[in-house]
Amino acid sequence: MHPEVSLAAIQDAPRGFLSTMIVSSPSDIARLGDSVDRLTPGHDTTLSPTFFLASLAGNWLPRVAVVYRGQAIVGIAYGKERTIAGFPTGLIYADGRLGTLAIARPADCEEVVLAAIRAWFALPRVRGIRLAISPTGVEARVLARVGSTIPIDLTHSAAAPTELHSRLVLPPAYETFLDALGKKTRRNFRYYRRKSEAAGHTYHEQLSYEDFDRAANDLRTRCHLSSSISEIRRAVRTVKSASDPWIAGLRHSNGDWLSVSAGWYGSNSATMFLQLNNDRQFGEASLSVVLRAYLIETLINNSISELVFWSGSAPPLSRYVEPLPAIAVHLDAPTLGWRFVRGMIGTTEPFIGRWITPDVRWMVGTGMSSEPLGGAPDHRERA
Repeated sequence: MHPEVSLAAIQDAPRGFLSTMIVSSPSDIARLGDSVDRLTPGHDTTLSPTFFLASLAGNWLPRVAVVYRGQAIVGIAYGKERTIAGFPTGLIYADGRLGTLAIARPADCEEVVLAAIRAWFALPRVRGIRLAISPTGVEARVLARVGSTIPIDLTHSAAAPTELHSRLVLPPAYETFLDALGKKTRRNFRYYRRKSEAAGHTYHEQLSYEDFDRAANDLRTRCHLSSSISEIRRAVRTVKSASDPWIAGLRHSNGDWLSVSAGWYGSNSATMFLQLNNDRQFGEASLSVVLRAYLIETLINNSISELVFWSGSAPPLSRYVEPLPAIAVHLDAPTLGWRFVRGMIGTTEPFIGRWITPDVRWMVGTGMSSEPLGGAPDHRERA
């Protein structure tokens, strides 16, 4: 049975009584599209319920907080609960790295975040919430004072580098972009692209969905780090769910796909969600550089001023991007049993650290700081 909890979240005399319901049915979540459009007109595609549902991997269950004032929806927060071997863990994750943890009008954002946190903790057996947020956004302000309103253990840390989105500002001309690169990187962008063209390989600016499916499946095991079938299906499904997707590819002279990249367009921006390359057979061809050279030139010609790399970029462009700051926040129920489990693993980590999986660290919060959230590290200087 899907948990649906209606509870009093906040009493606010001037603006009325707020209540929150947790929605877990995909069909009910899909029907929230009109409310999202009303609350955030012209929103990014990542805020649509269709995108959220498409991006869910098989080991996650949706736990969407819908906040009401009376009968009207005033806010939505997309959450998901992690499962292991099909069993819910009682740990909920929500992504606010782009400053959009709460889908609400600006005046309601803080109250919606707080109401969502309260509602998630009110679910049966939920023992913790894991958030990725901007350190300077609404969510950080709410969490800085959440301990005074909810009995909670709050810890935080810098987000892992692999979790940081990054942006590359694109100039009006492709040659200007090349001139801004270092000498070696600029040479590689030109050299490997000419080498690819001389071999008869071709760049395709927009693939059909059929070609996208075929290319992604063909390249799945040909990358240095191969992906599972379910991971590829989820990535392809996520791109297809976007309101304005783009799919570009590099094709061998014999018709085989050498590289494919995909994402979606925003307002004057493009987001790269995935790229797959046949590095096992063509490790000396710098396929990633070749495809990105074509892609960036195409985006510039289409007056796109920014390329966003979802969860960061690999070299060599990682030296030229601006990471978007984010922090990881853990909120845990202050029960003795849960504190004991987290404390035991934290105590033994120095001795068995290399055997602790990232999943375990994510669950128990090892390496997290319990200092006030306002003291969290600011990534802007590092970026």
